[in-house]
Amino acid sequence: MLFDVHPKTSITELFGRRAEYLSFIEAVEKRRNFFIITGPRRIGKTSFLYASLNELEKEYGIPYAVVDARAATSINSKYPQRIISERLYKALVSRGFVGGVVSKIKGIKIGGIEIETDEHNIDIVDILSAINEGNELAIIAFDEAQYLRFSNEDLTKLFAWVLDSLPNVILVFTGSQVGVLENFLRLEDGKAPLFGRYEVRINLPRFNPSESLEFLRRGFEEYSIRVNERELLPVVNTLDGVPGWLVHYGARRIDGLTHDEAIERVLDEAMKYVETEFEELDKLSPRYKIIMRIVARLSEGRGHARWDRIKNLAEEELGEKIDEKSMRKYLSKLVDYGFLETIGYGKYRIPDPVMYRVFRRM
Repeated sequence: MLFDVHPKTSITELFGRRAEYLSFIEAVEKRRNFFIITGPRRIGKTSFLYASLNELEKEYGIPYAVVDARAATSINSKYPQRIISERLYKALVSRGFVGGVVSKIKGIKIGGIEIETDEHNIDIVDILSAINEGNELAIIAFDEAQYLRFSNEDLTKLFAWVLDSLPNVILVFTGSQVGVLENFLRLEDGKAPLFGRYEVRINLPRFNPSESLEFLRRGFEEYSIRVNERELLPVVNTLDGVPGWLVHYGARRIDGLTHDEAIERVLDEAMKYVETEFEELDKLSPRYKIIMRIVARLSEGRGHARWDRIKNLAEEELGEKIDEKSMRKYLSKLVDYGFLETIGYGKYRIPDPVMYRVFRRM
């Protein structure tokens, strides 16, 4: 059901992602082993990931394991390796991966990354080696991989070793904070472990207005509810093709709310979501939220804000000067985190209209 608020698990449940799925399948068939899946917040990366992996397992017999990097780092941000090892070990023994090989492989270690179980002291490299040896092909995915940057060890060294040494293991990374993910992987850094590796990129864009309209129409049709497409145009314009927000609007309507009530509830949910996502930057400096409020205010009617005006208004609000280097750092980090995007030299805008409304209200 399109208005199901849980992540989709089948490719037949996904709307508008057929081309991206076929690109993924084609690259896997070519034995590509390094994938990066990106897109804005609430775009449906997790749904796309699970739906695609389930399809690959069903049609091609390729087992997979998904590690939620955010969950792993929330348990232990400095040492997520243990959680990663536990998730992979559980996948190894429960999801069609090879089983008994793990206990036979000993002594391989990179950077002291290991896991202790009831019976064995199992190294994460042991687990990955076992997966590689026991399967013709297997996929290990890290959802919201940018959170792995908090680890006390450089996990990109481990990933580089996998890509170089384990030909049967495919690595997949997803991320909504695209710039942060890029900074973590450092693919363009000649001294970084992953430099020079061939990656396949799959970007999940927003739905265009026609796709958004069709998504909503089909979603209501699944509940035998007929809607006037003209009545849905304000929804399309407000939510701007972000599947997560469209799903929540549809679910609220199905639960009995009016159009206005559903939109308002989505905006309330978005504010809580953005505030949670923004906590990391808030801890670094209150200036980030000030800048976002200013960009939202300046964008009204023009769609963007200029660098000099942002800086001037921020200084007025703070009552102090901000040097150019610091200002560029703030704006650059907001772009990395996906809260802003550039649309030309010195021009910035908030890419998500729902996010725009959230910061306009703050």
